Amino acid sequence: MLSKKLTKSIVTGMAAGALSMAAFNAQAACTTTIGGVMALTGSLGALGQQIGEGAQLAVSDINAAGGVNGCTLKLALYDDQTNPAVGVDAAKKLVDINHVPVIIGALSSGVSMAILTSVTSSAHVVQISPASTSPTFTQLAKEGRTGGYWFRTVPSDALQGTAMAMLAHKNGLKRVAVMYINNPYGTGLAGKFAEYFKKMGGKVTAEVPYNDKQPSYRSEVNQAMGGKPQALFLVGYPGDGTTVAREWISAGGPMTFLLPDGLESQKFVDDVGAKYLKTVYGTAAGSEKTPSLATFKENFKKAHGSYPTQAYMTNAYDAVMIAALAMESAKSDKAPMIRDNIRKVTGSGGTTIYAGVDGFKKASMLLKEGKKIHYVGTSGPLTFDQYGDVTAPMVVWSVKDGKVAETGMIKVDAINKVLKKYAK
Repeated sequence: MLSKKLTKSIVTGMAAGALSMAAFNAQAACTTTIGGVMALTGSLGALGQQIGEGAQLAVSDINAAGGVNGCTLKLALYDDQTNPAVGVDAAKKLVDINHVPVIIGALSSGVSMAILTSVTSSAHVVQISPASTSPTFTQLAKEGRTGGYWFRTVPSDALQGTAMAMLAHKNGLKRVAVMYINNPYGTGLAGKFAEYFKKMGGKVTAEVPYNDKQPSYRSEVNQAMGGKPQALFLVGYPGDGTTVAREWISAGGPMTFLLPDGLESQKFVDDVGAKYLKTVYGTAAGSEKTPSLATFKENFKKAHGSYPTQAYMTNAYDAVMIAALAMESAKSDKAPMIRDNIRKVTGSGGTTIYAGVDGFKKASMLLKEGKKIHYVGTSGPLTFDQYGDVTAPMVVWSVKDGKVAETGMIKVDAINKVLKKYAK
């Protein structure tokens, strides 16, 4: 209407310039909010705060690169207290009040499972977990119960359980007791370990579940000590896991421990006492050495002063980055479009994109030109299968001079070789 009235006049140019500037300012002022549900307190709080920092670093990098589709990206992060009911409440607020198209989280498989089945699947909201490893999620996807809205940037415990069995076998352990938290994470990981440890000729002397938030686990510990095990495979989180480990030690259990990703925590080591954890064989999802990982480590140190040895910070960064790249690819912040574009920005065949501000700028430019990209994340190449799963190597970690330290890596090919060898 303005252009018709003021055609070919100086005022036309002034008006057009003013409108362009207003449009630019409006675009720059827009905000796209995504949700986050993570354990900032509770049993996983010792891990969750730093994992949350990994996610926030991705948000900072994306905004420094110009935001998502020209809008500032915001992460509305809620604490689930490592409690499924609290996690569901948080997810409902994010969906019903914040109207987020994506939720990053949760960490605990039990919390993620509750959110997926009670909130995100039925609401058609994308959920990307950086830490939930239960094999049950794969089964739910196979049954069509996720609607394709479920993804995780961490491999299933079908890999970690096998890797732990390989590690125990390699270190000459023949008799291992298993204690595991009674939730999807604990049952899934303990079950896979037991399955493959037995196939390798080992004996699981006891499989004892325990519930969280008990004042004592002496009864469960006494049960697990039957059968004269050489070591304890303890599946849990800092907090309850600390209590179990202390009572195992005080009851005279062997001080050789197999510990998974949930206990790769310096706080756990400090609380139990490093002098009691001299023989530890640990596993956790690994990060392949890529330019993305180097960038993440450098930027995390700048932001926080140090870079801790802890799982899933990189996976949280990648979860946010993938969601943002999918929005750029879709030119939309609608959940179905994000879901349908996640594999487009992570699959092979496009220009390789790495983490960081420059990486996101490059990706945004290429996507605007209609070109394909392949994001190689801080946790390694991320290619999602039809069930939302990825594969990754497993880090081997231990306790050295009182500190959690990575000591090696079990490659995906080696794990797959064992899985194939012992396939039913």
